[in-house]
Amino acid sequence: MLSLAVCFSLLLIRIIDLNSKKYSEAAKGARTKTIQIGETRGKIYDRNLDPLVDSEERLVTAAVPDQTTYQALKEKFGESEALRLMQEAKPLVFETETELSGENVRTFHVPVRYGSDSCAVHLVGYIDKTTKNGLSGIEKAYNTYLKENSGTLSVSFETDAEGKALAGLDKTVNDNNFNSKAGVVLTLDKRIQKLTESALKESTIKSGAAVVMHIDTGEIYAMASVPEFNRNDPSKSLTSELSPFVNKALQSYAVGSVFKPLVAAAALENGVSETYEYECKGYIDVGDVRYECYAHKAHGKQTMKEALENSCNTYFVSLLEKSDPDLLLALCRSVGFSSETVIADGIKGSKGSLPDNDDFLYPGEVANFAFGQGKLLATPLQMLVAYHALATGNCVSPTVIRGFADSDGLLKLEKSGNVKKIFSASTIKKMKEMLSSVVENGNGKKAASSLVSLAGKTGTAQSGIFTTDGKEVCRTWFCGFFPSKNPHYIVVILNEDGESGSSDCAPVFKRICEGIVHDNG
Repeated sequence: MLSLAVCFSLLLIRIIDLNSKKYSEAAKGARTKTIQIGETRGKIYDRNLDPLVDSEERLVTAAVPDQTTYQALKEKFGESEALRLMQEAKPLVFETETELSGENVRTFHVPVRYGSDSCAVHLVGYIDKTTKNGLSGIEKAYNTYLKENSGTLSVSFETDAEGKALAGLDKTVNDNNFNSKAGVVLTLDKRIQKLTESALKESTIKSGAAVVMHIDTGEIYAMASVPEFNRNDPSKSLTSELSPFVNKALQSYAVGSVFKPLVAAAALENGVSETYEYECKGYIDVGDVRYECYAHKAHGKQTMKEALENSCNTYFVSLLEKSDPDLLLALCRSVGFSSETVIADGIKGSKGSLPDNDDFLYPGEVANFAFGQGKLLATPLQMLVAYHALATGNCVSPTVIRGFADSDGLLKLEKSGNVKKIFSASTIKKMKEMLSSVVENGNGKKAASSLVSLAGKTGTAQSGIFTTDGKEVCRTWFCGFFPSKNPHYIVVILNEDGESGSSDCAPVFKRICEGIVHDNG
């Protein structure tokens, strides 16, 4: 009986001990106040791991209001509010201009997602402030990955039942993946991106795009669209008529004369000599329709090189009639026209459009196609790929994804796309020479540079869209590459509503090319 009583007593003591600990822990938890300092999201970097988001910081201070923090509270909230907070003695966090330190105060550096140093607004995209989900660009396309690599930073204080901080107890900093460096690494070069954006913004182009691609890899080093929008306050751009939320590099437009080099290259591949001559009278009649050169100018007898220099419409109508429109159409499909251009998972350029083979039963469709009009629509991305083929003979798949960084910031590269042969070496050699001559001697002279040899072609295309005063909107272009003999970069410029490719876009092309050369020494 005594033994049973002893066992019962020991069991009762154990139950009391466990309950005491349970209620002690519960009471302790009830006195813990946790305040969030900040949160992060997976990073987005340029090719050199230079951040394209979170590149600036704000200072957030956690403090217990007392005599040691009074001055900081006074500067932030004013004297009367500072005194009230001290009397209340409840822990709080607030932003400061300078870093504060002391026994009961600590300042943290919290990243700003979109700071004043932002660039590549359309490609990087932005997030919804409430849901923290990506709404456009890389932020949307890689939303799941970026959210998986998010983090939080908070501070926990021990308080009494009234929420007042208890003296003599340390605050606890809770870092939950807050400083992870994991993120998406783009192919963009931040210096070239900013150069490209500056060249567009300081030009006459109010709505358009510019894209720069490295010739060896198909990696896009810059993709800019104007106008931009404010990612921290998108509502300010909602009423703009210039569609600031649209990435114009991904949209399709009438291309005009920047298409003529492809007509020339296809003709060369089909056995037509670059010495083929045609006499331009300023117009050509196809069926019952008359097609004219710009300003009705008669260029006279011309070779292929001279016709490109003068951007002669009638020559290229004649050239396409002499070669084979169906083979040109097949070539266009092989370099990506009428197909979506995927540059990242979830980001792609529109298909644009091409005439069908059956359309060529109508001579007018052949004539329009010869100088880049009619049913032909293409994106700046597609023109980028086309001019890459003209400069190298090959077709590449452009991309904006270089790889991914792990939590320590180490880069894991993605595999590059396939390359396929389009033009012969002989055709490429002739196209380089002719497109160099367009810049040096032809209507692309405003792109000519004393710093580097450039090659390319201007374009001015009718859109079929008219303003309220009856003026037709023209899409103007410059597409080219540099250095002309041994190209490293392809550059495409688009103006949604311009006067001519020569006046609008050629100077922008020149500035971007010279800026890249200058930065690279």
